[in-house]
Parts: sequence; C-alpha cells; structure tokens
Amino acid sequence: MVKPIKKINVAEQAISKIYELAKENNLKVGDKLPPERELVKILEISRSSLREAIRALEMIGVINVTQGRGMVIESSKISNSIIKPLAFSIILNKNTFLELFEARKLIEVECAGLAAERITTSELKKVKEIYNLLIKHQNNREKSIKYEIKLHEKITEIAKNNVLGDILSSIKKLLRESRDTTVPSQGVTLKTINCHEKLIQAFEAKDADKARKLMFEHLDIVSKRLKKSYDAA
Repeated sequence: MVKPIKKINVAEQAISKIYELAKENNLKVGDKLPPERELVKILEISRSSLREAIRALEMIGVINVTQGRGMVIESSKISNSIIKPLAFSIILNKNTFLELFEARKLIEVECAGLAAERITTSELKKVKEIYNLLIKHQNNREKSIKYEIKLHEKITEIAKNNVLGDILSSIKKLLRESRDTTVPSQGVTLKTINCHEKLIQAFEAKDADKARKLMFEHLDIVSKRLKKSYDAA
C-alpha cells in the first residue's frame, strides 16, 4: 500500500532551516540568531510562521528570546523539555523506570572510571569531606540520602564530561523517588558506605578499572533492590 505523503507545516520547515542556518554558521551556545526581519528574508517565510517556529524552539530550550538581546542559542533547558514527557511515561510504565535505572548504571560506571583518571588533589579532598558527612549522618535517613546523592554528583562533576553529566542529571531527576524504595528506614546501608569508601581508595590510586567495577557493583545491588520491590507490589 502506498503511504500518504507526510504534510509538514511551514513552522516545521522553518525549524529545519534555522537548524541548517546554525550549523552552516557554526553557531554555539550564547551566539545570537539574526534579527526577526532578517530571518524572514533568509528563510523566505511569513513573520507569523517564523514566530511559531521560534516559540517551539524556545519551549524546548534551544533558543532564549529576551528583550534587548534578541534570539540567543542556549541549551540549559533542553534536558527539562525531555524530562516532562519521559516522566509521564514512567508514571504509566514501571518497566520504563527500571530501564532508566539501567541507563543510569551504564553512565555512572563510566563516570566513576573517568573520575579516577581525572581527579585532582583538591577534588579528592572534597570527595572525602562529603563521604565523612555521609558517615556522620549514616543513621539519619534524610541526611544520609542527601550526602550520598552529593557524593554521586561530585563524582559525575569530576568525570568532566558535560554530555554524560547532562544525561545523568536528567535521569537522576526522574529517579529521585526511587530512593524512597531503595534506602531503608534506618538510612543508607553499610554496604553502600563500604562501597563508597573503596571508591575513594580507587580514586586515590587513580585505578579507573577498579572504580568502574565498584560503581557497577553498588548500582547493581540497588537496582536489584528496586526490582524486588516492584515484583512484590
């Protein structure tokens, strides 16, 4: 059966053309697009179609429109635009939630390896400070969760890979509620604390393979705990 030709409205075409324009001119975050009057001529579309395209790009966080500055390329809100529809999907499907946790495992394992390779003396000191706060509050559920999260965030930061960091940040926002299931009432488990202690030792030795192995073991234990809770529900 012959498939019907897909209709593409003018605004969609404008978005594609703006993408090509940004690519051809090697525009980066913080660069400005040409003024509206000029864009209308370049793209050969009406002002209303252009404004519709700009509104769509602004909504997903690709462009920031401000008075006085015009249309500026940005990326700070892109992850949020992805999170909202994904969050809705997760509410409806627990399997998606578990798959998202699997993705987190893959990314954090690599971040741990990169952190071991790239960590500086001052960064190692900061990791130890956060770990000591985790130890101090290990029997306080709320605070132990807080410092365990901070420890993971610091490891991601030390990995110095913005792409992995942005993806992981998006995933973690969606997975935040999972800690209500995976962290016992008495606080972060002793296994978790011991794993983080060994991770710090791997960072100190700059042993990337060991850091990856430890992070995988830690997250694998947590993911199995999460799956068990879902199976029992």
